Amino acid sequence: MSLKNVPPPTTFSVEWGEKEASNESKIHRAPGYEKELVGLPFADEPHINTIPACVKRAREKYASRPFLGERTREADGKRGKYVFETYEKCYSDITRLGRGLVNLCSLDGTGKEGEQQPRIGVYAINRSEWTKTLYAAWSFRIVAVPLYDTLMPNAVSYIVNHAELTTIAAERSKLATILKCDWKDSSLKNIVLFEDATQEEIDSAAAAGLRLLSFSNVIKESSEGHSDMMPKPEDWAYVMYTSGTTGDPKGVVLTHKNVLSSSAGILRQNFREDLLLEDDVYISYLPLAHSLEACLQNCVVFVGCSIGFYQGDVKKLVSEDLPDLRPTIMAGVPRIYARIYDKVMMGVESKGFIAKTLFSWGLKSNKSKFIYDMILFNKLKQVVGGRIRLLASGAAPLSAELHHFLKQVFGCPVLQGYGMTENCAAACVQPLGSIKGGNVGGPTPAVEVKLQDTEDYKTSDVYPKTKEEFEAQVSFKGAFDPSLAGKVIERGEVCLRGYNVFPGYYKNDKETKETLDDKGWLHTGDIGMWNEDGSLSIIDRKKNIFKLAQGEYVAPEAVENAVSACKWVGQCWIYGNSYENYVIGIIVPDQEVLLKWAQSNKPNMSVADLVKDPAVKKMIFDDIIATGRSAKLRGFELPKQIDFETEINQLGQGFTIEGDLITPTLKLRRPNLLKKYQSKIDAMYAQIRKEESMSKNV
Repeated sequence: MSLKNVPPPTTFSVEWGEKEASNESKIHRAPGYEKELVGLPFADEPHINTIPACVKRAREKYASRPFLGERTREADGKRGKYVFETYEKCYSDITRLGRGLVNLCSLDGTGKEGEQQPRIGVYAINRSEWTKTLYAAWSFRIVAVPLYDTLMPNAVSYIVNHAELTTIAAERSKLATILKCDWKDSSLKNIVLFEDATQEEIDSAAAAGLRLLSFSNVIKESSEGHSDMMPKPEDWAYVMYTSGTTGDPKGVVLTHKNVLSSSAGILRQNFREDLLLEDDVYISYLPLAHSLEACLQNCVVFVGCSIGFYQGDVKKLVSEDLPDLRPTIMAGVPRIYARIYDKVMMGVESKGFIAKTLFSWGLKSNKSKFIYDMILFNKLKQVVGGRIRLLASGAAPLSAELHHFLKQVFGCPVLQGYGMTENCAAACVQPLGSIKGGNVGGPTPAVEVKLQDTEDYKTSDVYPKTKEEFEAQVSFKGAFDPSLAGKVIERGEVCLRGYNVFPGYYKNDKETKETLDDKGWLHTGDIGMWNEDGSLSIIDRKKNIFKLAQGEYVAPEAVENAVSACKWVGQCWIYGNSYENYVIGIIVPDQEVLLKWAQSNKPNMSVADLVKDPAVKKMIFDDIIATGRSAKLRGFELPKQIDFETEINQLGQGFTIEGDLITPTLKLRRPNLLKKYQSKIDAMYAQIRKEESMSKNV
């Protein structure tokens, strides 16, 4: 069923009540939910108030429907076609597995509420056993502690010990990482291996003081006891560790009420029974350790959809998994969608003038869309299987241009959302029918939102009256909008409150008090702006701002987002020294794009050799500047010099998790980048000073 003809919303949020303080905006809530927030997915079934209750309901309603699917594993190591297990079969495994886990995850029962619940870690790529373990744990009041599959031994050891895990469920590829850690004085006692364990693996684990069990055996050998252990809404569901850019990760406690209401808010915001259908197929490839994927997976389970897992290789996601699974629903982050855009545009550029012109017209046209679908876009839709009817984006802002591209090419709604782990991913979501990009929609029915003044952004700010005034004010970004001239523009730190806001950080009262105020408001650190239609735009970060020597403030994330749109750029890091007048950048080239260009222009040259070539470096630099200007960056925000990282892994990353330069959610670790590239930074600033000195002497 098509969702693309849904009329656009007229209002994304409504003001509710009076201001709580003069330095804040009014509170905004979802239209239709002004009087009361909601936290349950089914208004007429109030007893369905935890995720396990939802899973049980799905089993009863959709027993014979396909639930979890994976590509078969052939004897030669290759993957075959997707094969699904039904809701009935999966629920049986979940129940029996849960009984087995109870005996492995016991605690001494001391501590505060929630701390008394047993906990289990899960360390693997997305796969059916991951989801079964999660729902099995929750069905027996066991708290899930997800570990990103990209984590290194030191991070694994920290999380296991901090969370006091007795058991960790893992896949075979993670066993070596686990056994590299020292568990001598640790709480960890058991590993549940998703594959059947070999005797050699059992012996290796025993040598490390651990018991290794096979997933299938835990299910087979589970007892019939422990039948009445369903959680309460206030029970803990997760301790989800956020990948902080500095220091150790923080354990975000999320209750069953938090988790359930986050997913329920997305579904109930759109008021449509056909948002998700039981014959929909969802592709699961964003890490299940990330709150966005966890939230979306629950959404599709609520209505009996099928979930197909990618095989673990991002490069094969497009070439093999999507064409074979042919999903109808797909979620992604802006970086993944930007790569799709780059690949499409590379293909268009290689075509003739007529094809390029038609494609350009097709992107701009809102009429005769079926003609462009027939000629151009239907072929591109096959890249993601040809059946996509709903795209979702989260984790970072999606540019208006990329939002429009996805809508036009794939012919379906693109729902952009906003949230963080501390509110279980979903604070705001664009409703169906949203046409404009550049915003994250309005609050879901589970949460309310307000803005609070900061030093640089006020809820009483007045939009500049002229273009000249606009360009003179650093805190206003993008292009001048004459329709807003002289109007009050409410801007400030985004604050959230509602059913999905977490109760605090595990064993970290200090951070909890800094993030949650005494009225229950979660202070996000993001800077937002209310638009006239009630939608929210995320325009900056409160903390990641530096000041240049001439007094100009720069938000590096905004510059990095703009620069990353350049086709030559795979990754980038923007830096500014407070004693210097300019920003500079370290660029990881998009090696696929660069090497393809080199085939016709500078054949037989490596990426490292190409970026040393002055002409190539100038070409990339000039394109970065042009891209930045088209994104309306100010002159002082454009990098004055760039240098390159040319040690690039198979994922196209020069900034890697292994090198401790990015987090598992791909956020930059800025202090570590500064330490690694200090010599390059010093050299770039020295070159800038030299060039300025020479120009003064001319």
